[in-house]
Amino acid sequence: MRKICVLILALFLFASARRARADAAAIHADKLPRQTAVLAALDDAKQLEPYCRRWSSDGQYPVTKDQAAARLTKDLGFLVPALKSHPRNEELALLTGLVAHYAYNLDVPDTHETAMWALGEAEKLAPADIRAAWFQAALKCQTLESTEGADAFLAIERGHKWNQLPAAFWMDYVDCATGTNMPEHALRAMGYLKQLNAQEAAQEQPMALIALKRMVPFDPARTYEAKEVWKSDDKDDPALTSASCGVRLRLRGFWTINQLALQKSTCVALFQTGAYQGTTQQLRPGILLLVKQPEPGQSLEDFARKFMPPGQTQTFVPSRCPADRCFGLAGVQEGMYGKDGDGHGRIIVFERDQPAFPGLIFESPAVIPKTDKNDSLHDYRPEALQGRIPGHLYYLILLDAAASIEQSALADYDYFLRNLVVE
Repeated sequence: MRKICVLILALFLFASARRARADAAAIHADKLPRQTAVLAALDDAKQLEPYCRRWSSDGQYPVTKDQAAARLTKDLGFLVPALKSHPRNEELALLTGLVAHYAYNLDVPDTHETAMWALGEAEKLAPADIRAAWFQAALKCQTLESTEGADAFLAIERGHKWNQLPAAFWMDYVDCATGTNMPEHALRAMGYLKQLNAQEAAQEQPMALIALKRMVPFDPARTYEAKEVWKSDDKDDPALTSASCGVRLRLRGFWTINQLALQKSTCVALFQTGAYQGTTQQLRPGILLLVKQPEPGQSLEDFARKFMPPGQTQTFVPSRCPADRCFGLAGVQEGMYGKDGDGHGRIIVFERDQPAFPGLIFESPAVIPKTDKNDSLHDYRPEALQGRIPGHLYYLILLDAAASIEQSALADYDYFLRNLVVE
């Protein structure tokens, strides 16, 4: 299994292949077989752990890489047969996997396979125990399986309260989230780590600095290109995500994107749906999403009415609301579409405060680019992430349609609302 290293902003090389955090303190020594060689392997794991975590070739450690590798190789020579003789001992399986992981970090051949085998055995013995899944995730995050490793960390997090997980777990989590370009996840984990153990959190400060530098602060004076702030998942019915605007929306594949813009601290996304047969011709409803900071003293209702064209208007309760409270206005412009009917418009507005970790709900593990090189290490530079428009935001979703196609237009509007995610 090929190791990876991650180059972040050309500041310094984060050698993920030389990091290991799932630590021997998580092993319950009293449940191991009372064999001298097994207990000695646990002692070796504890003693050599600091050198396997952050390996350096400048000779600052009291043991050389070759010496550490030789000790761990010898330990595995005892642990693997012991595990085969004691296949029901979860602690032994975890220890074998951990020692193999550390040996892998020191380039001992075939140890990746040994680690995954042993940790797989531990997981079979106790599926509810997070340690096997955690140890496997930490190892995968150091390889070209880093996406799977990050997904495993996220799955463990979803299944537990943050303060039920040990500090060492969050240290591994920070490393993996940073390496897979999820900076807000890394920063949130740093916050948890500080509350659990300030000393261990201090060790992660370099990783926190990397995460912070991955975020490009929002610039209110800039006009952004659409590709800078909107990302598509390229599916048949594509999802468009903008962390800068704080939204993810899904379109029908046959809809047309007329505009995606971010300028003057205002996000605009304009689409045409349909087409649908009106009274005399094919017509396409329009859906507009607008996101901006409120003007001084401007209420949500004032914001909504500013965008409703003149004519008959009335309030309505939206069928779906992406926030705790929505304000809806429906209006009619007589004769707007001639024989195809009056213009029927709807506006839904809502507001959201800036979350503690903007963009977190839109982050997912970045896929490490594949390479055909035979080198054991390769570098990649994660994409920088544009920051959110700061502070409190107002959101507006407008529908414009002719009366003759209103029912079809409302179905599209409902689809848009149903698939809208707002942080």
